[in-house]
Amino acid sequence: MLGKITIIWRPNVGKSSFFNMYTGHKIAIVDDTAWTTRDISEYEFDDVEHELTYILADSGWLDFGSKDDSVAEDIIDRTDRAIDESDLLIWLIEYDNFTDLDEKILKLLKKKNYNNYLLVANKADNETKVMESYSLAWKWELEFFPVSVSHNKWISDIKKYVAKYLKWKWLNYKQEDFDDSFVKLAMIGRPNVGKSSMINAIVGKDRVMVKDMPWTTRDSIDTKFSFEWTNFVLIDTAWIRRLSKVWTRNVENWSVMRSERALKRADIVAVVIDGYEWIVQQDLSIINTALEEKKWLIIVVNKWDKVLAKPGVDKEHMMNRYIAYLQEKMDFLPWVSVIFTSALDKKRVNEILERAKEIKEERYKRVKTSILNNFLEQAIYKHPPTGNKKSHTPKIYYWTQADTNPPKFVFTVSNPDHFHFSYKRYLENRIRDNFWFEGTPIIIEYRWRGKNAGKVK
Repeated sequence: MLGKITIIWRPNVGKSSFFNMYTGHKIAIVDDTAWTTRDISEYEFDDVEHELTYILADSGWLDFGSKDDSVAEDIIDRTDRAIDESDLLIWLIEYDNFTDLDEKILKLLKKKNYNNYLLVANKADNETKVMESYSLAWKWELEFFPVSVSHNKWISDIKKYVAKYLKWKWLNYKQEDFDDSFVKLAMIGRPNVGKSSMINAIVGKDRVMVKDMPWTTRDSIDTKFSFEWTNFVLIDTAWIRRLSKVWTRNVENWSVMRSERALKRADIVAVVIDGYEWIVQQDLSIINTALEEKKWLIIVVNKWDKVLAKPGVDKEHMMNRYIAYLQEKMDFLPWVSVIFTSALDKKRVNEILERAKEIKEERYKRVKTSILNNFLEQAIYKHPPTGNKKSHTPKIYYWTQADTNPPKFVFTVSNPDHFHFSYKRYLENRIRDNFWFEGTPIIIEYRWRGKNAGKVK
């Protein structure tokens, strides 16, 4: 099994920078503002040099003086549980600034009789600072490592110790890279629509902080699990807002960019919207972003229990009415899966995974050339290519399915510029009518014939 290493810390000791330097990726948000990490982010770290893989968990801060803050209290409780679930802790401090809060963390570890941790003193930028910080380790008889994240010094020593410890504990598991058998599903949406609650309901563990307030998820969190013999990687993204609405170098700016990267990493995008508040422009912008990236798409209408609880609601027909309402907002809806859920009651959340499995099959489906030819001949005969006012009559000579993931159909034509813009939509609709391709966009290209052969449009 995979070993689990958790970093514990107080605010402003350089934890996020340490996490990023350790993994070699910008997984944790780095900002000068205190308390910019709110979730326990887990990263599956592949230590190539020492030939093993383990989970590196970036915990929420430990601030015992914030019990009146429900968010801080939630983070402390979950970090406390993370300590119990970890095989080894990395306790990060500042080399020359051991505070009262650090003392409280030490007392917590002693109270829990937890001995599997090593002390890492950050900002030890020279030999003098290193020797000064060693006094703490000698005093407490701890495994001790001075580091300088800003100068990338001595972090390799920590990795070496961690690898040796995990192998001693028989946790020397080597994880292979994700292959096509994994379904990478991203949950995206505007603030406070229930993304984190949805992931908790799907996975069955309280892995993501859930509070009834916006903007409590700031990092993208990957959760790997299996469902009905299918491997999933569930990506919970930080909230997405338009970059024009965010200040440069703001924490929100980091979260927006990380969410966009998470969307690019995903195969299937589940856009979570608040059914109780209806759809807003920001929901449509998120959906359009997913479509621009040619992602498989599921629309998750969450909080449906609140909708049905409204006085006078026609429960029998409300779902059809809502779909009709969405059709008015989005003309691409016929191929998009819509699932009505209640994350708090865990109603129909598994349908998201079931649909994701079906969509993956659609995404990789290839139509036999003979069947495609017969079908399209009839479709084109019923509705010949529509030209525009400035062109001759357009002609289609032959066609093929050129690719999958996403499905791509190439039509060799006389001149792409001669076709009316609406004819691609007609061809796509006919292909969907006959071959379905649920949940995935279809790419249709016109390719020149003759002297301009090879050019597409």
